[in-house]
Amino acid sequence: MGRGVHAEPSAATASAKPPNAATKTDARQRFDQGVQLFEKGENAAALAEFKRAYDLIPNLLVLYNIGLVCAAMERPVEAVDALDKVLDGATGAIGLTSAQVAKARQVRADQAARIAEVMVVTDKPAVIEVDGVDAGRTPLERPLRLASGAHVLSALAPGCLPTRRELTLAGRTSQTLNLVLLPTESSNAHLTLTVPLPGAEVFVNGQRVGLTPLPASVAVAPGAVAIEVRRPGYRVAQRTIQVDEGSNGSLRFDLEEDPATPAALKGRLVVTPSEPGAIVSVDGVLRPEAIQGLELPAGPHQLQVERAGYLPFERQVEVGAGAATSLVAPLVATAETRAASEEGLHVRHVWGASLIAAGIAIVGGSAIYAYATRNDLSGAEATLNAQLKQEASQDPTVKCSLKNVDYAALNCPAIKSYDQNAVDSAKLKRDLAYGGIGLGVVVAGVGTYLLATGRGDLNADTSGTQVGFWSDGQSGGLIFSGGF
Repeated sequence: MGRGVHAEPSAATASAKPPNAATKTDARQRFDQGVQLFEKGENAAALAEFKRAYDLIPNLLVLYNIGLVCAAMERPVEAVDALDKVLDGATGAIGLTSAQVAKARQVRADQAARIAEVMVVTDKPAVIEVDGVDAGRTPLERPLRLASGAHVLSALAPGCLPTRRELTLAGRTSQTLNLVLLPTESSNAHLTLTVPLPGAEVFVNGQRVGLTPLPASVAVAPGAVAIEVRRPGYRVAQRTIQVDEGSNGSLRFDLEEDPATPAALKGRLVVTPSEPGAIVSVDGVLRPEAIQGLELPAGPHQLQVERAGYLPFERQVEVGAGAATSLVAPLVATAETRAASEEGLHVRHVWGASLIAAGIAIVGGSAIYAYATRNDLSGAEATLNAQLKQEASQDPTVKCSLKNVDYAALNCPAIKSYDQNAVDSAKLKRDLAYGGIGLGVVVAGVGTYLLATGRGDLNADTSGTQVGFWSDGQSGGLIFSGGF
């Protein structure tokens, strides 16, 4: 896959009928949402969105991204199946670039090396579960394809006790597993076990049934059932219950940290929510101290960050022994919060534009007034200065400047007072004009500030080219968005 290369999904679909506009819009939104979720590390949610987009409009780029996400999630069987379709459809270089086709071949080969085959044979027809998930019914038509690693295989049949085997598989291997189901006179009971702490081993009557979170209920024989949940760094949780034939029950186990756990087997988790006031929970327990830094036993932990008006952020985080793990939790606003924010921004924009217009009007009016009265002060001061000059001359023959009488006449002091008032009035007009200009500038500045600071888009949806990173633990690359 070439870095920085953007591919537009092809419009080819499985149906001859072209998709309508609503279908295209839905597929486009699903695809973009898948890219955004993948960039946040929410792989399971991203995979669901990509699959839905592919169901709406099948195209190679979506399928290509499905393969990369499955590889990042360590689901090699699904990755190989998706990339096989990509490579079949890419013949003739349609829909994907040559670099993307080459990358698809590379990832497909890497993932195929991590697949093992197991043929399960039972003495009676039975439902086969792998890690609690239904995988088929015997007799199987073909071997089960499983990711390398540890798995718990179960065989369940009416009137028989559940039979379980724990296998550790290597990639590129094949084996046959023969299971014998022992009859029982009663119907099995089913237990749903809830353990908020991920990565804990669950044992039922001494048999390991898998790691938490268990994907389905556990079938058990009626009678006393001993359940044990273990994980390094935590105290063992044990419980024995009595179950009736054909009954359904549920149990919750909250494991307590073992204070005797050495510091070398612990790590530090630091969570930074994107929004202030968010509530942080770790493994189902409120842990606000995680924002400053929280010491936890090494291994996987379930993180949840919540805040009113935002969608909960959930992710499984791996805390390394003796290491610090930092995580930014981006919170996505709900539709109601976005709508309220958009309404607030609209009001802010209206006020900002109105204040700018009012400020400009005030500045314009004040400038016109200042221009119209520009000669008033100079004329009034000239008249007053001439009057004062005559008064200072002490010449009894000097006539009053505005009255044809001697200066000693009673009218002359009144004339001087009139001239002074004219000067004061002209100065007031000047000050009012300058003050109006200053006020208009301030009002327009406030409006500009409201507009400039009112552009924050709350979790705005982006469109167009988007590129995200992926990794399968061994190699990495880019994931592409495009247009439908």
